[in-house]
Amino acid sequence: MLPFAAILGVAAIGQHLVVQQRGFDLSVTGTISMTAVLVTSIPSSSNGNLGLAFGVFVGLAFGMAAGLVNGVIVNRLRVTPLVTTLGMNAVLLGFTYWYANGVPVSASPALSVFANQRTLGVPNVMLIAAVLFAVAVFILDRTRIGRSFIAVGVNPTAARALAIPVDRYQIMTYAVAGFFFSAAAILLAGFMRTPTLLSGSPYMLTTVAAIVVGGNPLNGDRASLTATLIGAAFLTYLDQLVLSLGFAQSMQNITQAAIIVIGVALPAMLRGLKR
Repeated sequence: MLPFAAILGVAAIGQHLVVQQRGFDLSVTGTISMTAVLVTSIPSSSNGNLGLAFGVFVGLAFGMAAGLVNGVIVNRLRVTPLVTTLGMNAVLLGFTYWYANGVPVSASPALSVFANQRTLGVPNVMLIAAVLFAVAVFILDRTRIGRSFIAVGVNPTAARALAIPVDRYQIMTYAVAGFFFSAAAILLAGFMRTPTLLSGSPYMLTTVAAIVVGGNPLNGDRASLTATLIGAAFLTYLDQLVLSLGFAQSMQNITQAAIIVIGVALPAMLRGLKR
């Protein structure tokens, strides 16, 4: 279960950053699917580890580029995040099928071996996720960039008054989210060995549900990245529990949707009762 929780956790970090800026990124499915195709197809036409390194670089750059386009459209053209990222998701999925010609490719042996091996008994995928998480937490909690990022999400007007480049932070948030989506895709491709062309489909709902399960607000107030990762681990366990009880896999989506609805509606109801 740990590798799947780790992959979801990495993708959830990207979604967490976007939600912190009062948005949603529904292009996570397309970004993960396309990156998985890139990181498996590019090394197959190159030689050795150099081809794999180039494929990883292209995959991460592609995710950041797609996120950057999302950020520019949302910030500059004032299109709502849901519409922007949903449209980008459709474009990316279409591009995935066109590029792969409808046929998935197996990951290189080096990537598969690395993703499925363990170091000191801990899955390598889990170790990579832990490193990415530690870097993200350090930047958010210990650096000026992180404090400015939180300020922009909590109160953009006040952040502008403090001379913080709000537009730059909002745009780059989507680019960084794309990086984490692509990182998750690379780990997923190696772990699955032959990812499908829709390997990113399970992550559209689950990345949002992980934030909600962690008890984080969706209105830009300060949220806990640790809580989001705990939510990702809980959701992975819940998915396994649903399947072990004999329910169809479709029940996973129903359960995740119910979690999101309850997680959003319950705090609002409690605030209403307090008033």
